[in-house]
Amino acid sequence: MQIINQSIQYQMETSTGNTTNVVVGLHGKSDKLEFSANLTVVAADLETGTTFDDLSKKQLSTLAIKKLPKLMPTLAYSNYQFFVQNDAPVRLTAYSDLSDNGNYISLSSTLDQSDFTDKAIESVGYEDVKSAVKTILSQEFPTS
Repeated sequence: MQIINQSIQYQMETSTGNTTNVVVGLHGKSDKLEFSANLTVVAADLETGTTFDDLSKKQLSTLAIKKLPKLMPTLAYSNYQFFVQNDAPVRLTAYSDLSDNGNYISLSSTLDQSDFTDKAIESVGYEDVKSAVKTILSQEFPTS
């Protein structure tokens, strides 16, 4: 999956001017998934003795990207939509999001019959869609 950094926003302590956290805006896309995210990098994410001012844009992006494998499986699924051709469902798009502790992710997943090996796409339900998306996420964002 190609992931690009779209923005970096520094949050400063008003009395000292020291950076307290950084919000990194990311966008990623693959054949089956597309997401936008604003992820908060906090001091606990840094190596001991490192400050935000020591890090480049690339290093901050890397720290934010490292959060994705843990956050992606916790997405909430809001809805899914079938796309029909010749009166038969050919694919569906599932929409998911997360807003938690300064992290926001919006994900759309495009699925077709190949993502449902044990059922016809026209008979899949909510749990089937969740399972298929989780399988794709585990391949795109392995946890180990």
